[in-house]
Amino acid sequence: MSLYKKTVSGVFWTFIQRVGGNGLSFIIFIVLARLLSPRDFGLIGMLNIFIQISQTLVDGGFSLALIQKKNADEEDYSSVFYINLAVSTALYFVIFFTAPLIATFYKQPILTELLRVISLIFIINAFSYVQNARLTKEMRFKTLMITHIPSIVIAGIISIAMALLNFGVWSIVAMQLGSGFVYSVLIWFYAKWKPLLSFNKEKAKKLFSFGGKLLGAGVLTTVYNNIFLVIIGKFFPINNVGYYDNAYNVSNAPSSTFTAVLNTVTFPVFSSIQDDNKRLREGYKKIMQQAFFIICPAYCLAIVLANPLFQLFFSDKWLPAVPYFQWLCIPAIFQPLNTYNLNILNVKGRSDIFLKLQLVRRGISIALIFVVIPFGMQALLILQAASSVLTFLMFSHYAGRFIEYNLLNQVKDILPIIFLSIVVSISIFFFEQTFGEASVIIRLTMDFGLGFALYWLLGRLFKLPPYFDWSIIVKDKVLNRFYKK
Repeated sequence: MSLYKKTVSGVFWTFIQRVGGNGLSFIIFIVLARLLSPRDFGLIGMLNIFIQISQTLVDGGFSLALIQKKNADEEDYSSVFYINLAVSTALYFVIFFTAPLIATFYKQPILTELLRVISLIFIINAFSYVQNARLTKEMRFKTLMITHIPSIVIAGIISIAMALLNFGVWSIVAMQLGSGFVYSVLIWFYAKWKPLLSFNKEKAKKLFSFGGKLLGAGVLTTVYNNIFLVIIGKFFPINNVGYYDNAYNVSNAPSSTFTAVLNTVTFPVFSSIQDDNKRLREGYKKIMQQAFFIICPAYCLAIVLANPLFQLFFSDKWLPAVPYFQWLCIPAIFQPLNTYNLNILNVKGRSDIFLKLQLVRRGISIALIFVVIPFGMQALLILQAASSVLTFLMFSHYAGRFIEYNLLNQVKDILPIIFLSIVVSISIFFFEQTFGEASVIIRLTMDFGLGFALYWLLGRLFKLPPYFDWSIIVKDKVLNRFYKK
């Protein structure tokens, strides 16, 4: 199978996995949001930073290191497996004994129990990291899809049942633990790989020389992504944590899903052509434009239609989260571009520059957070939005030097998409005002339907390259399959 066919096939199955999985997760999230209170989500939001940092430490950047290494063998995989298991167990006990201190910091005693139980996810997930890396490297994305979807369905059923039985915040804990456990069991069954009874210290060191820098960047990114929840939980009412966490999850889900679909497939593909700058540049440019062509208009429409969206999906009790959501859509728009730029550095084996950029970016942003706290939630949200734009400018500059695709050219390639997205969104905003008395479902159906139809027509009219790329993808992967049946 050619590289192009492998990539298209990989995107197809990864798209089903990610969109299907995240779509199911979103439905479960909506049901739980209606059954539970903002306080329940706020409690889990307070723990996110500790859970996610620990998860990053358990993986240690080894998964990407295994994928990036051209000749990874059984000893490489087995060594990483034992490292993951040892680190996860050690971290669990650290969290177990420090949980009361975290509960005291937030002045929420229930967090001690919650953290001790939910932290079991470290050990559970340690069993799936290497399996996942192997399947990704082998581009067995259909297998990953088969293991991912059932884990969400089973965990979701358990979680919703617990919410109906008034288990409150523990319903969310069950969702996280249940999905992790089922996924680990399934991926072991389908991957059919078992670690050797050996550990190669030298190979582990070589992998860590690459992955360790990603680990540092990953920890810093995790701290930054969750520092807002820590600050809000410490200085604002607990409901505000729930509003922010809800808004962040809703705004981040589509962008992170789309980014992950292409990132999962393109990293091993680009790694295989890492020494061919021309092919790498052409592939990167095409992927970047295709992603932004879909993400940008979707989020611009979501910003102007945020109020009816939250009314429909989450009920009026979540309307205070709307301003949070609108500001957080801006970082979500630039997330794919920032991720793909950093991906180029990793493909080139320059995780050292990756780490330095993250240190500068996150360090400055975290310092500014403490400066704007006295100005309230609005200032924190504006800071997060502005930071994402500045990050794009910085990452594009450095990554572009490696493939001769500089910042100016990248900006030129996305400006027409931004312009059309804004024009369409403004048009839909005024259209929405004329149908304010209609039901929410009818309004949103008309708004999004008309919005995307207008955007699609303008894309064709202005002959945007990603419009033609997506037209071919839809025709080849959707229409042709349908007519064959």
